Amino acid sequence: GFLPDQTQHLLWRLQNGELLPSMAKDQNAIFAMLIGTNNIGSGFLPEQTHLGVMAVAEYILSSTSGNLVMLQILPRGDSYRLPNICPPRCQSNGKPFESFMPAVTKSNNAILDSVDALKPKYEKRLRLIDCGEEFRSSSSAPNNEVDTNVMPDSLHPNAKGSKILAKCILNGIKDS
Repeated sequence: GFLPDQTQHLLWRLQNGELLPSMAKDQNAIFAMLIGTNNIGSGFLPEQTHLGVMAVAEYILSSTSGNLVMLQILPRGDSYRLPNICPPRCQSNGKPFESFMPAVTKSNNAILDSVDALKPKYEKRLRLIDCGEEFRSSSSAPNNEVDTNVMPDSLHPNAKGSKILAKCILNGIKDS
């Protein structure tokens, strides 16, 4: 993917040639998908984000013969960005939200429900994994939502975080 990629960008690229026919036909292909956090960070509501994630997933599943491993949206702790999207995304009192995490949680819950509903249609070709726990902070301090040892900017995994993410993905593939 590309920074700051959003669901609609990925879907457009897939529909316009990025999904090669040779990959689409390969029954042994495994597509790993992590998308949605940039929608939330740009002010999209959880329902809009969830629908975008599921549109990408359904496109991949309906256009390929391989397997799709979807990752839930990772935690993000870059709450300093919230004033930039208020308005229009503000609390009822007109102030910026204090955290992105409620939107991440709502999006992930909706994705989980949608994946459960999609599984019968695509049998064993669809798997949803949650790699977020390894990135959450163990501290209860305010605005300390991610482990900055693995996400120094509170959003993107560093080399150590990337190894953790890769291990989680590989375990998700092995378990499917």
